[in-house]
Amino acid sequence: MSVVNPSYPEAYRSFRWADTLRALEWSPTGSVNLGRTIVDRHVGSHRPALRWFGKTGHRQTLTFETLSRLSERFAGWLRDRGVAQGDRVAGFLPRVPEMLVAMIGTWKVGGVYVPIFTGFGPDAIEYRVRHSGAKVLCTHWEYRASVPAPRENTVTVTVAGPQPLPEGDVSFQSTLDAESRPGSSTECRRDDPAVLLYTSGSTGPPKGVMIATNFLAAIHPYLVHALDLRTDDAFWATGDPGWGYGLVCYMGALAMGVPVICHEGSVTAAESCLERLRDDGVTNLATTPTLLRGVMALPAATLARYPVRVRCASSCGEPLNGEAVSFFQRQWGVTVMDHYGSSEFGLPIGNCNALAMDVKPGSMGLPLPGSTMAIVDDDGRETPAEVVGQIGMRPHPEGYYSLGYWRDEGRTRSLYRDGWMTIGDLGRRDADGYFWFEGRADDVIKSAGYRIGPFEVESAILRHPAVAEAAVVGKPDPLRGHIVKAFVVLKPGHDPGPGLTDEIVDVVKSRVGSHQYPREIEFIDQLPKTETGKIQRFLLRTL
Repeated sequence: MSVVNPSYPEAYRSFRWADTLRALEWSPTGSVNLGRTIVDRHVGSHRPALRWFGKTGHRQTLTFETLSRLSERFAGWLRDRGVAQGDRVAGFLPRVPEMLVAMIGTWKVGGVYVPIFTGFGPDAIEYRVRHSGAKVLCTHWEYRASVPAPRENTVTVTVAGPQPLPEGDVSFQSTLDAESRPGSSTECRRDDPAVLLYTSGSTGPPKGVMIATNFLAAIHPYLVHALDLRTDDAFWATGDPGWGYGLVCYMGALAMGVPVICHEGSVTAAESCLERLRDDGVTNLATTPTLLRGVMALPAATLARYPVRVRCASSCGEPLNGEAVSFFQRQWGVTVMDHYGSSEFGLPIGNCNALAMDVKPGSMGLPLPGSTMAIVDDDGRETPAEVVGQIGMRPHPEGYYSLGYWRDEGRTRSLYRDGWMTIGDLGRRDADGYFWFEGRADDVIKSAGYRIGPFEVESAILRHPAVAEAAVVGKPDPLRGHIVKAFVVLKPGHDPGPGLTDEIVDVVKSRVGSHQYPREIEFIDQLPKTETGKIQRFLLRTL
């Protein structure tokens, strides 16, 4: 069933994947090189590609010409080391310019880049390097101590710092200074893997999702329609390119010729975020609900000190509560557009900055032009409106994003249900075609015969003015099977107590129904989350 909203049907009628390929200067049947698409074809524009802000106050601007030249030098070094098409190069790097150089240089030789988030410890790093079979590991002197002992056939390249490099390491700077044999960029098929992205997962070892070279085509509708990226934007994606959302935002923007703003330090403090929005003149912001909720918790006097000029604001990573949408409409005069994506899907559903559409606060939005999405049952049959099922994608031959799981054909086959790709995310579709997230398949609470999605209850709890964050899980109960238990983080200046508990329960009963209210509420200082800001409910279930 195709989903078309009457408020913007023209975007669907006029969409052609052929137009997307032309925008990337790709032919339908020809081979491509991501390095050429992302930077080389913009050489001559003399526009900045990267505005970088270091932790110590150092600033640097790299043009497309500079990024093209440096990535070609790194690619030359990789060729000299025997790295060829299909070989893996891992990057355990913070948000520094060398990260982009390593990534783009890897693609110029046809390699597969393996991003590793800098928050990981030695065991997580070792697993990803070993499982991927990476020939090269790029890292940074500040994080070098976390890198496990060198593996046979893996070269460690380190961005040098004040202390000497460990014996056997190669200086990243030397890879850019050395004379290397000339070589042209390696041509790849669009269905060749370009990124091996390991998902965190709640159980079992991380899965390596193979993201196709075609990912630039797959996410182009998202960049154009959902983010509304323009070449004159000051674009700040707060996500780390060590994860999928940050990676596609950075690379997708550069491929469009849009410069990106990059801060080396991790952005977690809400007031620091506001300072950067103001001082960097950010006009287009792509961030997470966690950071937005932090801004919402600030006193009004603090918010008044930071006027911003944001034209478009987008959120991804977990569902954005309707209260957040209303808050920023009042505070900034901007509707924060919620988007849905995953390592396997890319970014196929959202509320679009560039299209005239009605926004339903709390909804994931509508399928983007070019995406075919549905809610399906366990057999792959589409469900009626308002019936909860698996969020499914039918990949398009020109717009596919991922290729399944690395070295795991069985798990890759299990993704599909009668042609629909499903990943365990549950949702429902309303009568207008809007999609609503209901949680992971293993997060749904079954209580006294009712199926309760945690997000709906959490959204109701967040309506209470004392609540900053909330997460809901099922707790085993001998009578009901499970009861709803809520973990609540309060805003500064509010204290827990029986009166507050009763008020929260009343809010839930009045908003979503008496059968869904939390029968137990625990107040905690912070919620456990992944590095990308997603709530780890499986950890809460152990408390």
